[in-house]
Amino acid sequence: MTHVSLDGVAESVRQFVLAVAVDPAGSVLELDGRPVAWVVPAAPPAANGDEAWTDAKNQRRCDLIDRKYAGSLTPPEAVELARLQEQMLRHRQRVAPLPLQDARRLHQELLTRATSQQPEGA
Repeated sequence: MTHVSLDGVAESVRQFVLAVAVDPAGSVLELDGRPVAWVVPAAPPAANGDEAWTDAKNQRRCDLIDRKYAGSLTPPEAVELARLQEQMLRHRQRVAPLPLQDARRLHQELLTRATSQQPEGA
């Protein structure tokens, strides 16, 4: 899921986003009568930030993903899926965070090596 900051956007855009994010079931944005996006209100994180991730939640998430790609996901199910995805990502970050710092360090090292090995004038 992509996170987009509304801090630097025009006030009219901010007000529009806040208006369409009010409905707990989500809102469908349309262009020329065709749906182009679902806006789902953000669910507040669990009070302690440590909600339980269960096999049942994961199975429901997988079922909703299957429905999404089958083209039969309803807007309320899209809201549910978005919330389950966020919960799953928070759970994964808690139990098995990705080693991004190590990957960034390796990437930088490889870039440095590649630059130093280039022949003059290349």
